[in-house]
Amino acid sequence: MKKTAFLMALSISFVFPHSAKMVEVISENTIKVIENGAEKKLHLTGINLFAKANNNTESNTTVSMEKREELKKEALSYLKNALPNDSTITYTTVAEDKFGIRSAWVDNNDGLNYKIIKDGFALIDLDDSTLPTGFKRRMLIAQNYAKEKGNGLWGKHKEMNALDNKDIASCGCGFTQKRDVAQDTLKDLKNRL
Repeated sequence: MKKTAFLMALSISFVFPHSAKMVEVISENTIKVIENGAEKKLHLTGINLFAKANNNTESNTTVSMEKREELKKEALSYLKNALPNDSTITYTTVAEDKFGIRSAWVDNNDGLNYKIIKDGFALIDLDDSTLPTGFKRRMLIAQNYAKEKGNGLWGKHKEMNALDNKDIASCGCGFTQKRDVAQDTLKDLKNRL
């Protein structure tokens, strides 16, 4: 009986949004928050680190670590403006690792994970196993949108194309529109929860 109650409580904690206070931005995809008096690290699911993006040594197009650091600094600046210290955020946990780091979808401003991609300040991490399929589709559409519109880093740095080796067709999701149709996809997903 106790085991069943514990499992139910654990599964509920992953479904319902949590509220926390921002402490700091650690990297392009990791933040530190305080929730119920305890510090926690949240991994922004689906967001790739510039240092790891398209690190294929067989690729003819390489991006220097100096350029990757420049892109990272701009992305961190964007993220710090979007998540100021001491602000309150809401997030939904999609997974938690053995170190207690939660993979999370931050719900502020219509899904911050999505917004970072759509505004052109991050690349999607298609290898992130914690990113739900529906969110992956949505974020691929947002990345393609940012790329086509020249949003954020896409409009300022030609190296973004070398780091991005994926496009909407690679997701197999059936979306080929040139416009941002992800809003309807997320609404549909939220309604299913």
